[in-house]
Amino acid sequence: MAPFDGSIVTIAIPSIASSMMIGLETVVWISLAYLLVLTVLLINAGRLADLRGRKRTYILGFIIFTIGSILCGASGTGAQLVVFRALQGIGAAFIAANSPAIVTESFQSRERGKALGINAMAVYAGLTTGPVIGGVLVQSFGWRSIFYVNVPIGILVVSLASTKLKEKWTSSARERFDFAGAVTLSVALASFLVALTLGASFGWNSSVILALLALSVSTFLLFIYAEDRLTRHPIFDLSLFTKNRLFAAANIAALLNYIAISGVTFMISIYLQDIRGLQPESAGIFLIAMSVAMALLSPPSGWLADRFGSRSLSTVGMFIVTVGLLLLSQLNAASPGSDIVLRLTFLGIGFGLFSSPNTRAVMSSVDGSKLGVASGTLSTMRATGQSVGLAMATAVIATTIPPQLMLQLFTGLTTQSAIIGGDFIIGMSKVFLIASGISAVGTVASLVRGHELSDRNLEAQHHVTSTET
Repeated sequence: MAPFDGSIVTIAIPSIASSMMIGLETVVWISLAYLLVLTVLLINAGRLADLRGRKRTYILGFIIFTIGSILCGASGTGAQLVVFRALQGIGAAFIAANSPAIVTESFQSRERGKALGINAMAVYAGLTTGPVIGGVLVQSFGWRSIFYVNVPIGILVVSLASTKLKEKWTSSARERFDFAGAVTLSVALASFLVALTLGASFGWNSSVILALLALSVSTFLLFIYAEDRLTRHPIFDLSLFTKNRLFAAANIAALLNYIAISGVTFMISIYLQDIRGLQPESAGIFLIAMSVAMALLSPPSGWLADRFGSRSLSTVGMFIVTVGLLLLSQLNAASPGSDIVLRLTFLGIGFGLFSSPNTRAVMSSVDGSKLGVASGTLSTMRATGQSVGLAMATAVIATTIPPQLMLQLFTGLTTQSAIIGGDFIIGMSKVFLIASGISAVGTVASLVRGHELSDRNLEAQHHVTSTET
């Protein structure tokens, strides 16, 4: 539901902009408000679930998301829509931070990778069907329908979760929530992401962007100090990165992977529609090839990780992503359609091999009392990587095309694409070459990870944690 909503809004942005008569600045915040709030709250939501129960937090997330969807559909102004998109982001954070944790808690080690693979397949199904269903809904019922379609889904999920899920409590339930850590981490992430998003528009050396980056660094240092010195029960245990090699390496690999591939849909969508002249429906079919490969490979790659471990599968997947991005950098204005599909499919295969085993590695590297934090951290890496990758793509393409014209191309509000086609191809090639280099570094990070803990070791750690508490 959450990735479906994220992808379905993209296809409706031109219709929203023309219907509500809003400018480009507001259009940007329709997507940014959702992603920003989602990213900032993920670790906090995961920790809150560890303390107060995953079932109730998960259900609360769907209730907030559904209410936010109703309000988005009823919005009368652009400002209202931005606020209610932020409300959706709050609900999505509670959902995303809990989903892998609930799955991990429900399955033993020998089945965990397969189960997480099925969970990942649902994510990619949402990403795949979002643009397609969104196009049909916008054309047939108007843009408000893309939000109202969430309402029956939300009601169904809340009903099923209330009756089918069982609450499991850990030793963390007796600990207090770390408000100092939550506030400093949230401010650090929020200022960093806003600076990344607006950097190309304001200029990277502008006073606003520099102030935001300074705020991000200072509050992040305060966060580290607070977690290390001021609280007995930190919102994020820093030793997970300093003393747990598997957790650290798998999360870093995930961050680099999402930075590398997050610009693909953005670049290819503009390339197909504005440079190649395809309609949105036709362009969506090309992009589906990558998502379908991801969805189909996620369960079997998770199943293989249950038997052979995550390191080899994730590393091979990252290497394929590296090669796939190199292949995409060779596209030109006359590349055959079949060639584009094959390259996107190849990239999807690499990501499908990487994702489920890597998620399994992260979730298997901590004891049961920290599953929410682990899930929230991994989701934060995904959302932060997407933001960084998109900012990187925008900054690189700005070396060949002015940022405002690039934004207008993405929102479909310009007719100058024929003039800048050659410059865009050059910029797109640079983006994919840099992304391939980042993916290569991620391949090394994936290779140096440790081994997953067995269920017996996890139970032993959990027993020690409970005794100490």
